[in-house]
Amino acid sequence: MNQRRNFQAWVFFALFLGIAAVLIPGKGMAADSIPIGILLPYTGPLGWVAACQTGADIARDEINAAGGVLGRQVQFFVADDEGKSDSAIAGEEKLININKAPAIIGPTSVTFRSVMPIAIKNKVVQISPTAGTTALDFVKEKYVFRTVSSDVVMGTGMVFEAAKRKYQKAALFFGDDESAQSIRGVLVPACKAAGIEIVGDVTFTQRQTSYRSELLSALKNKPQVIFFEADPQTSAVIFKQVTELKMAGDWIGTDFVSDQFLQATWPYSKGVGAVQPAAKTSPRLDAFAKEVEKRRGKPGIPVFTVNAYDAMIIMALAMEFAKKTDGESLAENIRKVANPPGTKVYSFAEGVKLLRQGQKIDYEGLAGPQNFDEYGNVVTSLGVFKIEDNQRKAIGFLDENDFGELLGKVRQLYATAQQKK
Repeated sequence: MNQRRNFQAWVFFALFLGIAAVLIPGKGMAADSIPIGILLPYTGPLGWVAACQTGADIARDEINAAGGVLGRQVQFFVADDEGKSDSAIAGEEKLININKAPAIIGPTSVTFRSVMPIAIKNKVVQISPTAGTTALDFVKEKYVFRTVSSDVVMGTGMVFEAAKRKYQKAALFFGDDESAQSIRGVLVPACKAAGIEIVGDVTFTQRQTSYRSELLSALKNKPQVIFFEADPQTSAVIFKQVTELKMAGDWIGTDFVSDQFLQATWPYSKGVGAVQPAAKTSPRLDAFAKEVEKRRGKPGIPVFTVNAYDAMIIMALAMEFAKKTDGESLAENIRKVANPPGTKVYSFAEGVKLLRQGQKIDYEGLAGPQNFDEYGNVVTSLGVFKIEDNQRKAIGFLDENDFGELLGKVRQLYATAQQKK
């Protein structure tokens, strides 16, 4: 009997120690880690976007392997916004109020403005690797940043690529959601600046069973290029019917031309192209790509993965520079580690070493320069893709050195159009 009681006492003591280890802060323990929130659509029509978290995961592991931020490990807490405002708001509040995250990576253009007031009210940094919506272009808020370019940049790149191919007539074929209409609103002034005539312009409702009438309307004047955006399920219907109707024209899409788009549309999407955020080829990117492929078990780098990586590295370096981990200090110091002047650095380990020596740094992102303007915006590089052999193949890259002149004209025309509304 005594042996049995002694055993029970030992079990209770062991359980107590285990609970204490979780609840009492200590170096290396979960309670002493720095919580970072990730708010992305893991389910729903935009579920493909969440694949970019691999980039943030790689950054977190590099940071922790280098000793962490201020000697503390980074820990992720995830919420699924489902591409819906109510889910995004619930996820944001959970990450802030329960997980105590001083910063959140995400969300997309569809839900960013729904959660932005919550982040600002709670002094939490909201840094999106995916939200290209032009609705954020002139939002001057201390806690709002993007490591992906505005749709003004992507739209300009799409038109620049069409102009390179000597196209003179274009059609616009876009869904009726905010993401699609954001980029459509850029293409109108971009085509004007490049001297390309828009001969068809159709906005459609997504998830319909047929788009024959919309396609016939958009392409009746025989455009040489069709700019478009639609979710994978809708695109599957569209490109099957484009093939059945034997419609000619070069289709150039946005960042929605993802691996999931390919899976849903092949073989009808053969030859379809896209201009979207992507990193330029380099030994650094090659090493990153190998790690991404190792973790995902499949080839390729999902859209926004490099932008998610950059977001996490920048936040960690800003915390190191501030010597604090709260959202307000983070917001005040992001530009001090990401913008010039300073020594160019390409990783957390490289940057933190110089910071601890009292030197200034300028983090150069995988996605390109991460030089935040007064509105928290950056101009990063773009990849030109084409679907061939059931693969999304990169056939070129663009950056501000290529389309900077056109971008200046588009920005001026776009700003003027917005002022008239």
